[in-house]
Amino acid sequence: MTDHLKGSKLSRLMAGRERPTHRFSVEVVRESGPESLALAVRTLSAHEQEQAHAEAIKWLVGTGGWQREDLIGDAGDAVLNLEVMVQILARALVDPDRTDAPFAADAAELRRCFDVDEVRACFDEYTAHALERSPFRHMKTLAEVREVADALGKGLTPLTSLPRFDITTLRLIITSLVERAPRWTTPNSSPTTPPTDSPADSSPTSTATTPRAMTLDDSETP
Repeated sequence: MTDHLKGSKLSRLMAGRERPTHRFSVEVVRESGPESLALAVRTLSAHEQEQAHAEAIKWLVGTGGWQREDLIGDAGDAVLNLEVMVQILARALVDPDRTDAPFAADAAELRRCFDVDEVRACFDEYTAHALERSPFRHMKTLAEVREVADALGKGLTPLTSLPRFDITTLRLIITSLVERAPRWTTPNSSPTTPPTDSPADSSPTSTATTPRAMTLDDSETP
């Protein structure tokens, strides 16, 4: 901690703070067969999150053989996202019986011992735990999203309430608003009366008829 922050109110409030943990189990497949592995995750600080992202890029470029520009695109995004998950879990996974101790030695050990699905399963638990602890509102059902979108569309809820929602919920709300837009913008009645025919157009017009094909009955009798 820098000198000018020593003894700050924030440092006093956070001193000795133990981050909340979430216990869960995930099924892993080993040579002896599937088994349930007990785990726990803790929330990370902003600094730890930044470190995880930086280390993910550093490992992929320095050891994984990727170029920075190759990480932009579908294939690069997928690889980078997976490595970010590994780096975050290396910091967030803790021993469920001793939550002040890390579960894995480092990201390399996680990468070596867990397969992709096991990494994703653990990261889903971490994400769910982080959402529960987040100060942002998170909608758990589509019914809740539709209710908020409907209230926004009718002006019953102010737009200033949107920053209180997390990014995933905001995307769902926007999608729901777009789906409802045609219904809200369709006028109940036409604001103007359709123009009447001009006098020149009001005169009767002759109707062209299609000549009927002549039959034997139509032929003149000599």
